[in-house]
Amino acid sequence: MKHLLKDFNSGFKEMAGDPLDSGRQPLRPWAVTPDGRVVYADWKDQSYGLSSIMGTAMGQMRSGTRLKNYDKQVSLLRRREFETELARDASSHSGCYRPAIDLVTTGLTAYVNDRIQSLPGRNVASVIGTVVKARCYSDTGSGRLGTLNAATAMSNEQAWQTAQETLLGTDIAKILGIQAALANKLHEQLGFDGNRGNIYNDTKIKVGPSQGILYNWFDPNDARKDGPLRGRVKRTVPLPATGTGARPTSVPGITQPGVVTTGDGAEERIRGIDEWKRVEGSDFVKGIDLRNLEFGAGRSGTTGDLLKTFRTFGTMDTGETFKQYLLAIVVYLVGGGHHTCHEIFSVANLLTGSNGPRAGRGFASVSTLVKDAYVPGKYLKHLPDSYISTPHFQAILEKYYDIGMLGHLHGTFT
Repeated sequence: MKHLLKDFNSGFKEMAGDPLDSGRQPLRPWAVTPDGRVVYADWKDQSYGLSSIMGTAMGQMRSGTRLKNYDKQVSLLRRREFETELARDASSHSGCYRPAIDLVTTGLTAYVNDRIQSLPGRNVASVIGTVVKARCYSDTGSGRLGTLNAATAMSNEQAWQTAQETLLGTDIAKILGIQAALANKLHEQLGFDGNRGNIYNDTKIKVGPSQGILYNWFDPNDARKDGPLRGRVKRTVPLPATGTGARPTSVPGITQPGVVTTGDGAEERIRGIDEWKRVEGSDFVKGIDLRNLEFGAGRSGTTGDLLKTFRTFGTMDTGETFKQYLLAIVVYLVGGGHHTCHEIFSVANLLTGSNGPRAGRGFASVSTLVKDAYVPGKYLKHLPDSYISTPHFQAILEKYYDIGMLGHLHGTFT
């Protein structure tokens, strides 16, 4: 890879190599060029306030390039850009995570077939269709199968047939929406087969937004408590002049929070980052501010529901397949503008090791936790090898090396 290095004589110059392994000492972000390239400086070259402004001005004069000082706001903006580009790039290369999605679909199909055989007196297809219509059709949701009117116009059996066809398609948001709906609602009427019930119950205690007790991160029974726990509160979202409902947005991913614009061909929806704003002083917000991480829509309950789905109908594995499914969640939630990677990965971290970070040494050793646990602001431990080893991801990582590789250290140089 290549990077730009601060230079006393020329302002900056292009260098080959990794900023963390420059052959001298590690480098830190120092300035940003108008075209978005980061200029690095020696780690010990710490400058603040007037000294920083004067140093950037000197670099501009010598390089003939209008440099911008690299600060916390630049870091936050670039993190939003990096995560958005990551989600959009992964969406274009579904082979990096499709095996995990198909594994869950296969498990769900096996479960449905078992219920049909085990419950001959029930119209299982109708029961499934009822769940699909109630959970996957709306006027505002991201990845919905259709509007409420469309759901009313079709039979339960037709809804299930549409869901089956969608599961074999390419729309990741729709596929994950169906998987989560069936996994988290169908068993209430049809029960579980085999050992799935035990797996589901074990997982919901760790990550379930409505059932979890391992961490007190959600309170779905009391909105006044749930908001502060998740670090969020509803904001007023501008709606179309024609009335209620979603509005088409052309704003990509999690960029420009709070800005809703119209765009040709865009899915009509309200992004999570437009619908929610920070609760100042909440533990979650204080935690992300300490690490200079961006706010999306608070801790992700959808991630918890999807991880219950993955473990119950896919596998208990927390390795490559688990990370592939997490990447699909990133495509869905970050790409759709609903959550940041931190809001997803921090929930997934509850399943680190064999039973989560609070399981004790009998389940996950300290060395295992150190090796596998998510570090706020870092990415590679929670992304699958099938993706991070690709040239297209490496190109994004080079462009946003300051975020993808150094982001968790920002408090030391911004």
